[in-house]
Amino acid sequence: MSRTVVLDLATDHQLARDLVAGGVFVPSCELELGEECTLVLRNGDSELQLAAKCVWLGDGGAGMQLIDCDAELKDKINALAQHVEEDEEEAEVRKIALNVHERLRGLNLQQQMKIAQHGEMSERIVLERLYGKTVWEALLRNPRITGPEVARIARMGALPKPQIETIVNNATWLQIPEVRRALLSNPRLALDQIYRVLRLLPKHELKLAAIQTAYPFPVRDAAKRMIREMNS
Repeated sequence: MSRTVVLDLATDHQLARDLVAGGVFVPSCELELGEECTLVLRNGDSELQLAAKCVWLGDGGAGMQLIDCDAELKDKINALAQHVEEDEEEAEVRKIALNVHERLRGLNLQQQMKIAQHGEMSERIVLERLYGKTVWEALLRNPRITGPEVARIARMGALPKPQIETIVNNATWLQIPEVRRALLSNPRLALDQIYRVLRLLPKHELKLAAIQTAYPFPVRDAAKRMIREMNS
């Protein structure tokens, strides 16, 4: 009978995101390498059981990879976590009065740029949702833009390379784990940029990056190469 590992989504909001990506780091886990187990996700009175396998050991814990993590399972994980973790941007949007949406609708390009570069967070969030890639560059110039906002833009597959370079070149943004994960999930990230981001990952995150199928192959391959170099 496989052993059971219990994870509480209510105490660690990042767990659901890591699990949806295909793997998770479990501190103080006593599994053996290659051992399969049952991960029990709990959120209040609700729980979900997942099959997982220990793929590496180190840093005081174990790296677990989910077995048969298909789209349906990912939806179940997200559904379980939904009433625990509320994305900061989405929470802010829900608080914005309808008249703000109406006020920002139908702006000409010059007005969009002005608000994107100088607007408040509530305005920036609505603006990005209304105009998308038209305002990405201007939003990234706003000195008050937050980490979650940068991460949302960074994961956009249609993000032009100059904007990707802007994010990668910002040392402050790269210190934010959410921004790093967003960049690594972007298929347009160039190989040299991949290495620049991977070098900032803690060792256990680097090992997870090597196996998480949510990341493009070049990211997983680069992470594996870095791990081999570290171990040589």
